[in-house]
Amino acid sequence: MSDYLELLPRYKRRRSVSMAVNHVLVERLGKGILDEGGKKLGILKGKTLLLDSEDELAVLMDFCIHDVRRNGRTAVESFLLEEPYAPDSEEMAYLNALKNAQFSLFLIERVESGCGVEVRDLWRGDTKFILDIGLGTTGSPRLLLATRIIPFETVFVSTGAPLPFGELPNTWSASPLHRILEGLQGDDISRLSPEQLSESIATLLRTLLQAGAAEHVGYVSPGEMPAPRRQPPLVSQQERVGRNDPCPCGSGKKYKKCCGLKK
Repeated sequence: MSDYLELLPRYKRRRSVSMAVNHVLVERLGKGILDEGGKKLGILKGKTLLLDSEDELAVLMDFCIHDVRRNGRTAVESFLLEEPYAPDSEEMAYLNALKNAQFSLFLIERVESGCGVEVRDLWRGDTKFILDIGLGTTGSPRLLLATRIIPFETVFVSTGAPLPFGELPNTWSASPLHRILEGLQGDDISRLSPEQLSESIATLLRTLLQAGAAEHVGYVSPGEMPAPRRQPPLVSQQERVGRNDPCPCGSGKKYKKCCGLKK
């Protein structure tokens, strides 16, 4: 854990830089890009973007920056061509890192309090450490989240607020999210074109937003420590717990002999 603690001062400085660069990228997005992103995420109705919260807006902006293309280039790639910052600046280092961003569905396996989380990348099958003060405080093992990460020294950081959507359900194999991942894993993800991968990301995000995942987002400024809170599942206990599964209340009994009796 000491290695992660040593990274925190540099992480906080990088987060400050990242917010400034992201603001510029958002300002460069035209209405056509926002409409295209909104349509792919299922939040464009007619000619109007229907957003339930600012959290959905953050998801839309991140998707438009990284997955909507003009002339074959994302907003990040187009901005890089302009060489907007000094080559040795923190801003340029961050912008280059954004070019290598990876979006995925992650399962938290271990929490380092106040530092971040060790996760399993469910698309790529490997394990990573995400340095994130908020997740290091509010995260919990078995929590599923979708986010975009970039390399930072020996670990990874997210490009924005992660999108958590509850704990790994007992009936995971029946989940529509599992079917999306299974379809992706049928192909080698490294063989997908950037456009194909963006379409898969859109499908996953659209599914999550329709399930209300944006309601679970919590933001934290660099250095702040939010109050811990557990993320409720996005499906009902009746849908996700089998009759013979352990009851989620923690009694140690089978669901059918505990809370299931109340149904």
